[in-house]
Amino acid sequence: MYTTIREELIAEGVLKGKAKGKAEGIAQTLQRLLDTRGLALTDELRARVTSCKDEALLQRWFDRAVTAASLTEVFDD
Repeated sequence: MYTTIREELIAEGVLKGKAKGKAEGIAQTLQRLLDTRGLALTDELRARVTSCKDEALLQRWFDRAVTAASLTEVFDD
């Protein structure tokens, strides 16, 4: 199947947009989980979470946040 450069660029943009949206969703869910568990984020950590675009890292933080007793347990690598 032949595609134009324009179609390829559009498809690439769509994929990037989906990845960005997924990362933002994980970041929001992580913040909500931490807030619910009483682990209040500092402004610095909140900025770190919201600016992170690495889905794997966000998911690792989320997984840790489920059982962590402190923010250090979540974010120290």
